[in-house]
This record gives sequence, C-alpha cells and structure tokens, in this order.
Amino acid sequence: MTGAPTRLDLAALSGVSAALLALEVLLLRLFAFSHWHHFAGLAVSLALLGLGAAGTTLALAGRHRASRGDGWFLVGLLVTGFGYLLLLGLQSRIALRPLVAGWHPAELARLLLVDFVAFLPFFGAGLAIGQVFLRWPRHTRRLYAADLLGGGLGSLGAAGLLAVAPVEVGLAVVAALLFALTGLWAVRRRLRAGALAGLLGLGISLAAVLQPPAPAMSDFKALSRLRELPGVETLAVEPGLAGRLTVLRAESLRFAPGLSLRWPRGVPAQDVAVIGSDRVVPLPRAWPAPAEHLAASLAGLPLRLRPEGPVLVLGSSAWQTPLAAQGRPVSWGEPDGRLLDIARARGAPEAGMTLVEEGAWRFLATAEPGAFAVIALDRAWAGGDAASEDYALTVEGLSLALAALSDDGLLAIPLPLDYPPRHYPRLMASLTEALARQDGPAPGERVAVLRGLQALLVLASPQALSEADRGTLSAFAERWRFDTAWRPGLDREATNRFHRLDTPLFHDIARAVFAGRPLPAEARRFHTAPAELDRPYPWRSLAWSQAPGLVQELGGRGWSYLDWTLILSLVATLVASLLAFLLILVPLGRLPPIRPPFRRLSVAGYFAALGFGYILVELVIFQRLILYLGEPVLAAALVFATFLVGSGLGSAMAPESATRASRRTVYLAVAGGLALALVPFAAVRLLSEPVLPLRLLVLVALLLPLAWAMGRPFPWALRQLADQRRWIPWAWGINGFASVLGASLASLVSVQFGQSTTLAAGILCYVAAFAIAGRWLTPR
Repeated sequence: MTGAPTRLDLAALSGVSAALLALEVLLLRLFAFSHWHHFAGLAVSLALLGLGAAGTTLALAGRHRASRGDGWFLVGLLVTGFGYLLLLGLQSRIALRPLVAGWHPAELARLLLVDFVAFLPFFGAGLAIGQVFLRWPRHTRRLYAADLLGGGLGSLGAAGLLAVAPVEVGLAVVAALLFALTGLWAVRRRLRAGALAGLLGLGISLAAVLQPPAPAMSDFKALSRLRELPGVETLAVEPGLAGRLTVLRAESLRFAPGLSLRWPRGVPAQDVAVIGSDRVVPLPRAWPAPAEHLAASLAGLPLRLRPEGPVLVLGSSAWQTPLAAQGRPVSWGEPDGRLLDIARARGAPEAGMTLVEEGAWRFLATAEPGAFAVIALDRAWAGGDAASEDYALTVEGLSLALAALSDDGLLAIPLPLDYPPRHYPRLMASLTEALARQDGPAPGERVAVLRGLQALLVLASPQALSEADRGTLSAFAERWRFDTAWRPGLDREATNRFHRLDTPLFHDIARAVFAGRPLPAEARRFHTAPAELDRPYPWRSLAWSQAPGLVQELGGRGWSYLDWTLILSLVATLVASLLAFLLILVPLGRLPPIRPPFRRLSVAGYFAALGFGYILVELVIFQRLILYLGEPVLAAALVFATFLVGSGLGSAMAPESATRASRRTVYLAVAGGLALALVPFAAVRLLSEPVLPLRLLVLVALLLPLAWAMGRPFPWALRQLADQRRWIPWAWGINGFASVLGASLASLVSVQFGQSTTLAAGILCYVAAFAIAGRWLTPR
C-alpha cells in the first residue's frame, strides 16, 4: 500500500462519485414517472443515508480496514454497480400506486421497498469514498476535490443522458461505465475476482442498454389508461429533460374540458401527447383544425369577450385555448420544445401561431406592458403538485400577467372543479392580492367566475368589467347553461341555477375574499393563504391541523383531498431519519475516548451543523432556480454540479492549520458566498431577462463562490482529526445523519414556512459551526 493515492485511485474515486450524483439526478425523473412528483428531497436523503451508513460501517471495521484497503474499495464499487442494476430491475417489475399507500399497508410496503432500494448503490459508493479518506487521511484535500469534481461531472452527465435517452437507458449506461472503471481498476490492482465481477456487471449493463427494461406503470396513470383504449396507435416516443414524451392516436381520443352539456354535435378526434406518465396534452392532427365546439366552451369565452388583439397562451394541458384562438395573432409559450415541434410540423405557424420555447414566468417577466388582449394560463388546468414550485400562479406572477394585458385585457385561469373546492379559494386570494397591488377599481369589480359541471374559469381584467362584458357573460351563461359564480353586481340567488350545489359556495368564497371576511367553513378546511414568491406552492391545499376533521367529515372521499406529496415526504423523512439513526448513530457508541481539544459533543455538533447547513442551502437554491430554469431536472443538475465542483475546488484549497485565523478565513468566505447567493432571491426580474445560456452562466457565477466557500469547512475540520483516525468515520456519519434529515425537511420547511426560512436556517447552522470550532483552537 503506497503512502499517497495514485492517479488511478483519484480517477476511480471521481468515477464512483460521478455514479452517485448521476443516480441522484436520474432518481428525480424516475420518481416523477413512477410516482407523480420528483421528490428531490427523498433522492438526496437516500444518497446521504447511504453515505452515512457506509461511514459507520467503516468505523466499525476497526484496525483491519487499512490492510484490506483495496478490498474495501472494490466491494464499494461492485455494490454500487449491482445496486444500480437491482434498482433498474425492481422499477421495471413493480408498478406503484402511491395514492393508495395511505390506507393499504401492502402498497406502502411496496412503495418503501422500491424507493429505499436506491439506498444500496449509495451505500456502496459511500464505502468506496469513505475508505479512501481513512486510507490517506493526510491527503484529504486532494481526495475531497476528486470526490466532488467527479460528482459535479456526474450530475451534468445525467442531465445530458436524460436529454437524449429514457431514464432506464441512463441508469444502464452509468452502470456500464462504472463496471468498466471497476474492471480496469481491478486489473491494475491485480484483483482477478474483481476484474471478473466487473466484466460480468458490464455485460449485464450493456444488455440493459440494448434492451432497456422500462419502468413499470400502474393502471392509475393516464398513459396506462390511454393505451388501453381500443385502436390506440403509438406514433412516437421521445426522451427529454421534462420526461418521456409519448404521442398516441385513436378515434376515441376526444378532449373538450369546459364544454357545455348543451352542445348538440360531436367533438373532433385529436392525437394526444403524454409527458411522463400523467401530463396529457391533446394536439390537432393538422392546423387549422375543426373547433366549432369551442363556441360552447369556457375555453372560447375569453376570446368571445375580447374578439380582437393578440393572445398569449402559457403552458399546455387539455384546456385548448390555442385551438380556440386559431386565426388570430397567438403566441404560445411552452417550455417543452418537443410539443412545439409537433405543432410546428402540423402547420401551427401557418394558422397564425408564434411558438416560443419558454416558461410562463420568464415570458411574463420579459413581456411588453399592455401587449396582449387575452392571456390564458392553460397550464393551470393540469393542476400541480403540493410541493412543486409554480411561480406564475403566485401573487407576483399574476401581477406580471395583469401588467402584460392591455387596459381592457383579460386574464383567463381554468381550474378543474372539485367540491368542496381546494385550490379555488387560494387562487382567488392570490388574484385579489395581485389586483390590489395595481391602481384601479376594487378587485371584485374586475373579476368574473363561471362554473360548469367539471370546470371553473376565473377571468380578471386590469379595469372594471364593462356593462357590455357583463351582458356577454350573462348571455353566454344562459345559452350554454353555465353558472356565474361571480361577476360585479350579481345577486347571490342568481349564482346557483344549473349545476346546483347545496349552497352557492363558489360565490360565497369570492365575496368573502373580496371583502376581506372569513371564508365559509367548507373552505377553511384547506390552506388558503395567497401563494407568494417566497412560498410558490399554489397547489398546496393541506392544512395539517384540519386534515383529521376533513377525513372524518368526508369519509373515504376525504383521503383524496389530502396533499399526498407532503404526507409521503413526511413519512419518508421519518423512515429515513429512523434508518439513519439505526445505521449511522447507534453502532458508533463503542469508540475509543477522544483526545483534547476535541469532545464528542462538540464534534457531533460541528459536523451536524455543517450537514444541516450545506444541504438546506443547496436545496433551497435548487427550489429558487426552478424560477429561472423552469425544469426541475435542469435546475438540479446545475445546482448539484456547481456545488460539487465548487466545493471540490474549495476543498483542495482549504487551509490545514488549526488556528483562529484559519477558522476566520474559512467562514468569512462562507459569509461572502452567502451574500452573493442572495441575488437569486432578490433580483428576480433582472435574472429573468437573459437568454438561457447567459442565464446559466450568470447563475453559475453567482453560486460558484458560495460552493467554493462551503467546500472548505468540512475538510478543514476533518484534517484536525487526522491523528485520531477512528473518529473520522464518526464525524462523517454525524454529518451524513444531519444531511439526511435536512434533505428530507428542506421541502417541508419551504412549503410550510417559506424558502427564506429554509435559507435562514441553513445560515444559522454555519454560524453555529463557526462558534463550535472556536472551542478547538488556540488564539494564534
């Protein structure tokens, strides 16, 4: 065994770290397909749980680990690679029904099995990574730099794979590369068994690349249901960062949400694009397309009210404003360029449509004031996830939309109808706040709400709705039998005529919001505060204290009204924390006494503070960068890569001396980096302006100094334990436990208390680490 790591050792370390971070990114897409949300916090928790448990395993291995260094590293490489293959196999065979897990223990067990099997490759990577730090403790900076630089490259590589290949192919490709590296390393180390195992794994991985096992899909998924329709033909399947896109065709595929029940004729057949497994977007087979039925639809109402002027459609769903607006100047802003390519190939530009590959927030932030007669947020019809950032439907986003309207323009927001209404009260509160921030009449004078059997349309204008508008609304509602839930001057008795409810609840909610009065009891079961930039979660409806009463009041139906992302995130937090406690902390009780100036409690406090602080800051920045980049996978790849590469560089440059001066130097850099990283939270409009490549460069430039600074405190402190080697894995394990808990809590804290609270908590953790480190040092 040499006294320093070779280049091959550093390359192998970078490779296993790249595989680890690639899996973190790939899990986001895998979870989104098999579940319904990317569950980034769970992916990070699993990674950190594996690393922490590996640190504990190495600590318990005792004095024999040095003599078996090559063996430990080889075992870590092989466990990582075969863990990849096991994950791929289970995901292809077990179809999950996550929404049933709340009341079916067997489904919950299947869900936890499939999710937590990802622990295995992370554990293997942790064995390999942790072992090199124990083997060469005086080369911590080089090792940590190789580790983090490899992780950054793996994060970017995973995003690149997802852009050109399905997630199952991405998993198989990473596994193949890892096994190839394992075999090469084993050959150079003359480990015949390791070389053969690497060759076997490489063969299996290459077979999976050529014949990729697609993730299993439950019958609850929209894609599964659509494929079961008679005569369905699959026209195309394309990979992409936003998820797998599947284009289907059948004569039975007909979509008309918001259509009146009094429409006397048929609805034309359309193709349908499914992104991932649940997001459904109907597409005409050719433009111009038959659209006579939209004259009787809520989708066509805004265009009837404003028959002239440019139209902006933001996002896509089964709501079909682009179809209703054909023949007029229409701009369609959609972040998934594959949908635009299909529309372009089918003649949409010739029908007067301008196709722009852009997200809703950026389109609104860069739009000319007063540019549009109608802005339709079609994306709202698809709803959203309680923990998914949707900045366009915040108070600030709605304010941008109102500013982009002409003086008498209309903002149209469609919602699926549910009763009691979950999302409608919060949307009305957000819209009212946005209207109140503008000069003009009272918000209630500028809003109209129409309700059908299954759809709800909210209309808002910068100015009061005119008498002509009111007349058109009344005539349309009367002819096509829609209930007018709200318009200026409407009596309560006239709001519940056609699709009758026990009470005119939608009218009562609007009146209460506009008057600033308490909401009706049915609405108070949900979270109804306006969605704001700091808490951009407009689809969160769960009020934790009200959940038991809601289930008791509505019986079995009440379970479907709960925000299962938040509930499963909480369950995952509890399970991950319990596993971390059992796998990381409990086994570490039999360590030798630690020598001064260290104490067990101070070491635990320091590395726990770093674990919490690093992961909270990293994940809250990931949440905020979705505002600028739109796609969570792209934001995750950028944040993970920037933090890992930056932290790797910072690690390589961390001071080795244990003095108060070096501590001050390390943490002053962290403070400066945090100050610079506050820019994405403050200069929102400014950072929304540049084109995507320039935006990426600006964001990297803002985050890289912070990542560099945050990479220094951990190896700086770890270096101080070089003379007490058996305490290094313990410090690593404590850091891992805190990171697991922090990763699981980050999204819950942001949803409940706001992103600024999550960021403040992370900053306080670094303050605590700075204070604890002062107890170890001399005043030199």
